[in-house]
Amino acid sequence: MDNTLLCIHEYLNTPTRRSIDQVKLFFSLNNQLELTINGRHISAGSRMLIVNHCDLYLISHAEQLVEMSIPVKLFTKMDKNFFNCYYNSKLINSDTYLKYQILTMIQQLSQYDNIDATQVSETITILNKEAKVECDYAYIPSVDSENTLLNKITTFIKAHITKPLLSKDVSRTFYISAPYISILFKKYLGMSFKHYITSLKIALSLEELVQNRQTIYFISEQYGFNHYSNYTHQFKQFLNTTPNEFRKAFQTKHPLRVTLINSDISDYQVYLNQLTSSKPQTINQYTIDLSKLTFNGTTKAPTLFIHVDNLMDIVQSDLNPKLNFKDLTKVYILINNSRKLALESLSLTGMIDFIDTLFSNYVGIAIRIKSVSQFDSIEATILQFLKYKSEYTQQKRAYNFLILLDAMHISLTDINRLYIRVKNLNVNLNIEVGITVEGVIEQSHNLKNAYNLLHRLHFDYYFLDIEQETVRTSLNKKDNHFHNDMSYFDYYNKVIEDAQIDNTKCVYTKLSKQGFNSYDRTQPLNMNDLMCHMLIMLNHGCGVGYELIRKEESDIALMNSHGIFEPLMYLYQFVRPFLDMHVAIGENYIVYKEQRTLHLLLFNAIHQILPTDDVQHYILKEDVLPSDITLFIQTLNREHGFIDYALPASFNNTYIDRSLLRYIEQSTIPKAEIRHHSRSETPLHFKLHYDEIKYIRILPT
Repeated sequence: MDNTLLCIHEYLNTPTRRSIDQVKLFFSLNNQLELTINGRHISAGSRMLIVNHCDLYLISHAEQLVEMSIPVKLFTKMDKNFFNCYYNSKLINSDTYLKYQILTMIQQLSQYDNIDATQVSETITILNKEAKVECDYAYIPSVDSENTLLNKITTFIKAHITKPLLSKDVSRTFYISAPYISILFKKYLGMSFKHYITSLKIALSLEELVQNRQTIYFISEQYGFNHYSNYTHQFKQFLNTTPNEFRKAFQTKHPLRVTLINSDISDYQVYLNQLTSSKPQTINQYTIDLSKLTFNGTTKAPTLFIHVDNLMDIVQSDLNPKLNFKDLTKVYILINNSRKLALESLSLTGMIDFIDTLFSNYVGIAIRIKSVSQFDSIEATILQFLKYKSEYTQQKRAYNFLILLDAMHISLTDINRLYIRVKNLNVNLNIEVGITVEGVIEQSHNLKNAYNLLHRLHFDYYFLDIEQETVRTSLNKKDNHFHNDMSYFDYYNKVIEDAQIDNTKCVYTKLSKQGFNSYDRTQPLNMNDLMCHMLIMLNHGCGVGYELIRKEESDIALMNSHGIFEPLMYLYQFVRPFLDMHVAIGENYIVYKEQRTLHLLLFNAIHQILPTDDVQHYILKEDVLPSDITLFIQTLNREHGFIDYALPASFNNTYIDRSLLRYIEQSTIPKAEIRHHSRSETPLHFKLHYDEIKYIRILPT
């Protein structure tokens, strides 16, 4: 209970366990660490991972694994609200320093019996500063497995954990049998239903046990045990001591001790020497010397596909005035249900005028086709539009129609015929055509045949809906080089690479928050995640799909459910000046020089998430700038442009007066400021705070 344990495992794999009375830190000396935490698989590489008190974890493969186990008692001494928080590994900024500190302790313990245990306190201080996420109630981990039903069941358990819970309670709620529940827990979590619930109850009971004076009988009843003797028995099974003994030991003061399990660490000395040769320093200042920048990086403009179920959703709402994307990149509205694109719902004049308005606002129309009859109907609609708006065919105005042939519904034979029909239309017109890659793969005997077909027909866009579990399962079956340990982007990139398709023609059909390794369903995506995604888009110039309006918790959309812009929309506006340009790209900035104007985008490095009270400083050496300049600065952060913090999702089912929504909308846009600057001996200095991005334009006064 009082000892912090350190160990280096040469090889390690474990069954699923629940961390109780410990917070564990893991990292691999040779970057070989495969870990599943709360049902989600993580390939850690060189990263440090945290397993919280109450978390489930399974180590499927680890080599030269460093493990640090810190007892809960040490955390509660430094933070009385410890049980109402958890630590997010993605938020750690001092990863290198923490590794240095842990390995230094290991080296010291290999030579001496006792060391200065305050180093453990410093580790906890860093975790509290950088990685702590506070909760309103006691932390209960959310399971994020590959099985949606299991995730819903564990959410139900989470809400009723203080009650006596049996498999029959779950059976009644979800209409499934008790044996099937057992299968789900064994298959996706590696433990029984009973073990999952009992271990969670024991872990949660520690707070009452050590912070209150309630009797053991009262605590056992509070967490749904049928008798305190059962609680005591289960407690001893997990912690090798009784609740009373645990409480007494927790309240007794003992000197801090750190224990090294290994008797010999000579096999790891090369790694230890390398990683502890010099003490890392915290870096929070960057200098950008404009005279030394080389503008040899090239960005590529991505193509956006905005998903809507049917066009009438836009026509009948007040969203149409907002669909002006001239400040963004190439954009299509992707209509997924063309059956609802019926002219009887709107007059022919209204439909034609609406499409004309979209084209005028630099928005193209992509229509998903699921049958030959749908193609016939859409073809007629397009020809009617071009007949009555003849200025488009006379090349006086640009138009963008795209027909997406859905091979999950249309046979490959019919796709070939429809492709030829579009090409025949394009003798006089300019209609683009796309294909759903997963449908071609599903209908082909093997991937080679699928890729050959994709090459034979020269589509304008190749859509791959890789976030669908059935698509990944199909790839796994047809090629053993695909496997479940791969991320969504690993799958996507491998298909594109193997099929040898031009990146700029590939479309990640619909991106959700599930596509991000750091996704936490209880928190909005942070700016680092969005910026990481944006850098991938700028590097490859590929297409990507988003929802127009956020409907599900995991959706990434341009607008929230009230029609107010999400930060992603502003981020695209920030990067617009850099698209298809020669730029200087650093790990945390992009610079573009346009004649006498300079554009800067400042952000935290994609591997770096600052603690909430930290600040990054950027020093801009300005010798090549005019003596008098004007600075235009836009800032995107939680206070300016991040609607999730001004209007949380909890208000989705609450009526809000339109006038109030307008006030909220007006107050949640990026902060803009303008100022003069005269060159002096002091260089330009910009500050970047937690979860923040800045766009800066510098021009002569």
